[in-house]
Amino acid sequence: MSAPTTTCATPSTHRAAAALSPGHWDIISVPTAAPGSGEVLIKVEYVGMIPFDTYVADLGYHTTEWPMVLGFSCAGTVARVGEGVPGLDVGDRVTAFSYVSSRSKGLQEYSVQPYQVVAKLPADFPLDGAATIPDNLVTAFYTLFNQCGLPRPAEFPVRTPPAKAALPILVYGAGSSSGQYTVQLLRAAGYTNVLATASAHNHAALREMGAKHVFDYRSKTMAEEIEQAVGGKVALVVDCISTETTLEAVGKVLAPDGAIALLLPVKDGSQLRGAPAEGMYFEVPDHMKGYLPEGVKKLLVRTFLYQNDEYLKENLMPKILPQLLEKGIIHANPVRLMAEGTLKERIEVAMDLLRNNKVSREKLVVKIDHE
Repeated sequence: MSAPTTTCATPSTHRAAAALSPGHWDIISVPTAAPGSGEVLIKVEYVGMIPFDTYVADLGYHTTEWPMVLGFSCAGTVARVGEGVPGLDVGDRVTAFSYVSSRSKGLQEYSVQPYQVVAKLPADFPLDGAATIPDNLVTAFYTLFNQCGLPRPAEFPVRTPPAKAALPILVYGAGSSSGQYTVQLLRAAGYTNVLATASAHNHAALREMGAKHVFDYRSKTMAEEIEQAVGGKVALVVDCISTETTLEAVGKVLAPDGAIALLLPVKDGSQLRGAPAEGMYFEVPDHMKGYLPEGVKKLLVRTFLYQNDEYLKENLMPKILPQLLEKGIIHANPVRLMAEGTLKERIEVAMDLLRNNKVSREKLVVKIDHE
């Protein structure tokens, strides 16, 4: 077991981007914590930003303490290692699913993480690309192999295809970050009949990732095109957008005895980030239930609960993700790097792009310059 150590002195305080109250955020100074048992301190260099950051900063969504540091995925180097941490050493290049608490959020210069949410990176893997991975890779893996009940492969890529390898599986919103990782994981798990919806300019990339058929979600005949491609209705849908308009669209192609995985929250309207007055729900609200066939099984995916699965807690980030990256099975999302101006200016540009739904297939990544 590694004993606490450090390559150099860490500052007593550091900068963090934090929501101070609904509608207000700023760069603040916070104490630099020492890692406890089972934890590491990461010197953060890049942070992936997602719509949920705006939910917290603008709306105070599901936030009970203030200030709340932002950032759900980060990448950098290990600065200190606490007692009882297996497989990580000072200086290791890592990426982390930085969701556990404010002290463990990513959008700060130093972040304390439990080792179970940290993945060691291959030597040549770019840190900015690594910051696109944890939150949505965990979401995709948890959705498929826990919530949807697909058999979890013992290794990737699989040597023996699953019994239902030809099962039509529709990934709605496959151009999103979680959608891209869902398609890649399905291919690595041996599924050969993956359907995807996305903007037309993303179709070629999704086919390379493993989608057999790709459909333009704007097409008025999308439902007919999907049914023609598979010869009927679809038994399993992963809705990576989960809005009222996507439920309406998916309901037209979903088999009555099928299942739909909804990445929560379910949102009114048509956008990942809607207007402040539009509702967000942790179940399918009454005014949307009519879009889905009556017998459909609704799988409500709350990624932050994935560690309730003890196997995933101990293996997904520390062991499975490093292997996926080492083998080249999983590729990072395209990066749109925020590196100009001050740290606050970089974050504000990213926030505005997310608020206005101006991101397609790329992941917004903020560069952290240490003072």
